[in-house]
Amino acid sequence: MGLFRFYKSSDARRASIEGVVSGRPRIRRPLGLPICVAVGFCACAFLIVFSGQERLPYFLGQYLTQPVFSRVQFERVNQARTAEVRKQAQQDVPNHFRLNRALLESIEAEFSDLLAAVNSAETFEQYASNPQNRWKLTQAGFDALNRMTDENGSAQYKAEVRKIIEKIATLDMVERADVARETRSTAGYVELDRGDGRFERVPKERLIYAVNTEHIDRAAERAVSRTLSPDIRPVFVDVVRRAIAPAPDESKPVYAFDQDYTRQQIEEAGRLEPVKDRYQVGDRLVSPGELDGEGLALLTAEHDAYLSQRSHDPLLRRLWIRETIGLFGLIVLLSGGLAVFTYYCQPRVAQNPTRAFGLAALILLMLMADRLLLLGMGTSPVWSIVTIAMTVTILTISYSQAFAIGVTAVLALLTIQATDSDFAMFIVHMTVAAVASLLLQDIRTRLKMVEVGGITALAAAMSTAFVGLFYQQSPATVATQAAFAALAAMAGISMVLVLLPLIEKAFRITTSLTLLEWADTSNPLLRHLIEKAPGTWQHSHLLGSMAEAAAEEIGANGLLVRVGAYYHDIGKTCKPQYFVENQSGKLSAHQRLAPTMSLLVILAHVKDGLAMAKEHGLPRVLHQFIAEHHGTTIVRYFHAMAAQEAKASGRADREVSESEFRYPGPKPRTRESAILMLCDGVEGAVRALSEPTPSRIESVVHEIFMQRLMDGQFDDCEITLKELFKVEQSLVKSLCAFHHGRIAYPKSGEKPVDAPVPARARTA
Repeated sequence: MGLFRFYKSSDARRASIEGVVSGRPRIRRPLGLPICVAVGFCACAFLIVFSGQERLPYFLGQYLTQPVFSRVQFERVNQARTAEVRKQAQQDVPNHFRLNRALLESIEAEFSDLLAAVNSAETFEQYASNPQNRWKLTQAGFDALNRMTDENGSAQYKAEVRKIIEKIATLDMVERADVARETRSTAGYVELDRGDGRFERVPKERLIYAVNTEHIDRAAERAVSRTLSPDIRPVFVDVVRRAIAPAPDESKPVYAFDQDYTRQQIEEAGRLEPVKDRYQVGDRLVSPGELDGEGLALLTAEHDAYLSQRSHDPLLRRLWIRETIGLFGLIVLLSGGLAVFTYYCQPRVAQNPTRAFGLAALILLMLMADRLLLLGMGTSPVWSIVTIAMTVTILTISYSQAFAIGVTAVLALLTIQATDSDFAMFIVHMTVAAVASLLLQDIRTRLKMVEVGGITALAAAMSTAFVGLFYQQSPATVATQAAFAALAAMAGISMVLVLLPLIEKAFRITTSLTLLEWADTSNPLLRHLIEKAPGTWQHSHLLGSMAEAAAEEIGANGLLVRVGAYYHDIGKTCKPQYFVENQSGKLSAHQRLAPTMSLLVILAHVKDGLAMAKEHGLPRVLHQFIAEHHGTTIVRYFHAMAAQEAKASGRADREVSESEFRYPGPKPRTRESAILMLCDGVEGAVRALSEPTPSRIESVVHEIFMQRLMDGQFDDCEITLKELFKVEQSLVKSLCAFHHGRIAYPKSGEKPVDAPVPARARTA
């Protein structure tokens, strides 16, 4: 521990000096393409958000917390008032009736036939005996008509008949006043077409009806009053009566309903000029509360008027330019903050153009989805939770929880600007982001994603409900919005689960689910290792267990280092007989080779392993374990043999350089890779012990750790001395468990040798 403390202090001083010396060039290092990506992101984000400013930021059912006032003076057709006025105008259209000329002609023809029948009979008896004569004449009446059969009488008769027809035409007789039509008439009068192009309004009280017997009798008597001789008036009355009511259930009014003309007047009334409401600047358009259809139509009219007037109104245009400049400034600040946050939180993203472009494309894609789907479809901003849940899930899986929450916060602010939502939505967005990110610490099963989706949906529903209650929304609205929020959160995380393989390829990441798939021994590459180099597989499997336990002690990714241990020596399958764990006999394959040639064989397993990893599509995150598990350490066995051969050959003055017998590296660059290096070193050293007692194991492990530390193998990774101490303790514990003592069982017929009883057994 004294050495650990010494090297810890010296390591800290060296790190601080190197940080001061190397920090400035690192800061001054030109980022090049990542800066271009940041500028492009800022421009695209501004265009997306700015395009949303031109659209109406309201939707049906939206709950407004503040009243909305008019920005411009405008007129708007009041649809409800217009419909009401037009309906009233249509109802005020009276029923139109035209003169029934067919009835008048039939009456006139009936009178002519009567005179002709009288003229054809020489006596009253002959007239009465003729069954075709349907007119009931008396002797006096027959005689009166018979005197009109000459030329003068006939002219007088026709003149009287004409008077009767004219009187009938003046009768205000209709079949009924309220006839069936689409719009019921509320007028207290009807219009009668008298036949000469003159329309007369007749109150309904003055009308007489062809379906009323009393009205028919009174109309007939009125028509023939003061006509010719009183002897023939009864028969004339009968003629008129039977013409109007030829049968008990049949009637022919003097004025028939003119359906076509009435419909035409109704249609013209329905085309009245619309009623327009005038609004001044500052007039209240809608009040706080749920936005209905009429309010949305009013806001739409005001927005259209504003866009129209802004193009030629200097004041409105200046205000719009100021607003646009302010919006652009906010987007620049958010983009700059995101770039700085990314640079310090995830330097590999900021310094890698491909990763930077992928991150920018993800945010812009989600922002565009909110812009098109929400504003284009006019739906609730609550559905933007879908993109928030997707983004935070993808970034948490790809990078880290802190980075995911930070980037999602920027997306949430941009979404609020693009959709012109209330700032309360930011609270809902960040609640969803925090819950989803914290729950997605490690994904090893599909069910875990379902659990995360369910809890996130519950959090989204609760936060949305609380916001709705705070703004005093109706219970129905609160319940609806909460349900939408829960569904949106579940949908977002479910989409990530479906698209997870594509996300891994796009962001070049490997999730725990993928690592578990590669850890399956049925994998072709592992099957090849087990069959070709079974000893190497046993060694790799043992290292996996040791490394996973050590990684979990310091908070590293245990699953990653375990799967990396399985594949770190796959290159040995090319020449398995040259590695001691695969040699079954005592004769080593290296005995016939020079140390330098053996060195090439040993070093080749790293290069061969990388080639096989690329050929079989091994995730790139596992390549580091193949390349870095030896770092730049020395192959000491063959270095010592080369030194002995040089001494035996009389070249003792020539020192064999250690640099010629080092692995090409690179050194471990992650904590997981450093842990595997240590596991590989201590496992081989302990396996070489003849009696691996706990004290000897602890001594060997500490020696290996100090060798790697002194050799600078951990200079490129972020592992600390405190973590190295924890890893050392974990490896000692694991190796002691693997190399525990065993009881020597007696052979057949022999007495068992007394063995010391373990302390644990004695205490039991």
